[in-house]
Amino acid sequence: MPPPTGDPGRQLILLKFAVGFLVLFALLILMLPGIIPKPLRILIAFTDLAAAAALWLLGRQKIKG
Repeated sequence: MPPPTGDPGRQLILLKFAVGFLVLFALLILMLPGIIPKPLRILIAFTDLAAAAALWLLGRQKIKG
């Protein structure tokens, strides 16, 4: 697949926003009390962090071309 076209600066800002949202969501899941059991909250937060890391790595590769 060819690299995406468009302004790389804008793509980088959107990438940072998406990764930041995933990390923030993971931290909120861990910190805020809720009805979800603690081990499940930890698993969900870890999944969000893994998705953020994968998105960051793949996005940087695509933006750099």
